[in-house]
Amino acid sequence: MKSLIAVLLASMALASPMMDRAKLELQARTAARQGNRFRASKDGGFGNATATTVASSNWAGAAIVTSGVTEVSGTFTVPKPSIPSGGSSNTEYCGAAWVGIDGYSNSALIQTGVLWCVQGSSYEYEAWYEYLPAALIAYSGFSVTAGNSVTVTVTKTSSTGGTTTISANGKSTSHTFSGQSTRLQGTSAEWIVEDFTSGSSLVPFANFGTVTFTGSTAIINGATVQASADSPVNIELESSSGSILTSTTISGSTVTVVYQ
Repeated sequence: MKSLIAVLLASMALASPMMDRAKLELQARTAARQGNRFRASKDGGFGNATATTVASSNWAGAAIVTSGVTEVSGTFTVPKPSIPSGGSSNTEYCGAAWVGIDGYSNSALIQTGVLWCVQGSSYEYEAWYEYLPAALIAYSGFSVTAGNSVTVTVTKTSSTGGTTTISANGKSTSHTFSGQSTRLQGTSAEWIVEDFTSGSSLVPFANFGTVTFTGSTAIINGATVQASADSPVNIELESSSGSILTSTTISGSTVTVVYQ
């Protein structure tokens, strides 16, 4: 399998540690520049808060829209993806899970997470970080695989900088950004499963089963709050045909995203 991840890593070795945005772009981070990407769906009760539900072409999960966000954390188990019903063993299917600051509420974003791909009986996984407008970067010397419990944290340290941290298998690594051209506003916190893009198109979306973010908290104006606080937004991923591919529940500090 000449996988998407392998192609990306090859381009990194030959050119730059920053992956070509045209090859891999976690598209939903440009939400503020794509005002119609989120479509109001319905209101519903989740945990201890009332969550507004919206449909998205490539996001599923939860977002808190507020001000004063300086840190977002969560822990999830890396899923073993599978070919969706009716899919082909010759096609590569992918997805990603991450936490971030901004992105839902504006065009800035700092984030970190894990992506996965499956083709036939072959699987690949990558841990990564990103600060827009630069492209995604793989953590050096840090590997993950299905079944690993991964804790991810993003911290806004200034309007033009922050830190991403990932921990798994008794190891931890981080990256610090400073003097970035895009200004973080700290107006949203996210826990997301995503169908990202390759070139100008969404990649075929893998059946990821269930991704459960536990310890889903954010520091907002100096106080630690759970994902269910402040009337969170419940985001459902909607296919191009209009069918809903995921369901999300938000309860306390747990965000559960299920492929359906």
